[in-house]
Order: sequence, then structure tokens, then C-alpha cells
Amino acid sequence: MKTIVMACLCSAAGAVSMWWTQDPVKPAPAPAPAPAQAPAAAPKGLPPPSPLEGLYELRTRTRNGVPEPQRSRGYIVITKRHMLMCLVAKSNDPEQPLVRAGVRTWKQQEELVRTEIAIGFYNDDDGTMHLEEQGKVEPRRIELERGKLRVWQDHRDYLEFERIE
Repeated sequence: MKTIVMACLCSAAGAVSMWWTQDPVKPAPAPAPAPAQAPAAAPKGLPPPSPLEGLYELRTRTRNGVPEPQRSRGYIVITKRHMLMCLVAKSNDPEQPLVRAGVRTWKQQEELVRTEIAIGFYNDDDGTMHLEEQGKVEPRRIELERGKLRVWQDHRDYLEFERIE
């Protein structure tokens, strides 16, 4: 029996020593961190962003050279190719506000901005809704100065917006 016990102990000691002398199983190395990706470059051939691009909130509406006493509300968003506008003002009927909204494509042309109506609508004091003529081209005087955007309606009337984004 001593022989069997001794044989088992020797076998166990041999197995342990073989295990002890072998190279330990090394864990797989952690994946290398991915290099920080640089922001995607603008596609070649595209013009740089226009200074007009941004989101603006209406601050003042001037009629006949005088700021309106009742404040209108509205926004204009200018992207690389489109202008989106939404305006609301009080009318003679407190139940029926004046609303104007639309989308136009635009392109700078010397001192004016050439706009083309994609969709547009407005109502008048009696609530009648009017659709603007799709495709109609309207040159506009649009001025940008220190975060303020003026959209001229004629030589005396304009909407003044302030950049918020």
C-alpha cells in the first residue's frame, strides 16, 4: 500500500512540477485603442459655409421706418441652400393671428440674395390663406451685421433677427 501511495504522491508531484514549470497561459493582449478620428473633411469642391447660415429669432419688425409697437414672433433658419421661415403676429381679430411660413432656396448674387419659393403661404386680416407661387424668384436685400440679420421687404420695411445658433 505504501508503494501505491508513494506512486500516487510522486505522480501528483510530477504533475504539479510540470504544471509549475510550463509557461503560464498569457491572457490575450487588450486591443490597442483606436486612434482618435479626425472630423470628416468637407467634401472637395463645396464652398465654405456662408456667414448667413444659422438659426435666428425675430427681434423687431419695422414698418414705414418705425419699429412695430406689437411684437411679432418668428424664426428663420438658413442652411447652405435653403431658408425656412415661420412668423406670427397679432391681427385685427384676436382669434385669428397673422401667419407667414415658407421654404426658399437661396444664392448670394452680389449685394442681393436671389430666393426662389419652394413652398410658402400667408393669411391676411380676414383669415384668407394665400399660397405663394412655387418657383417664383425674388431678389432680397439681406444684411448681416454683428449677429443681427435684416431681411428687407422694401426700401423702408424689414425684419430684424438675432442669431441664436
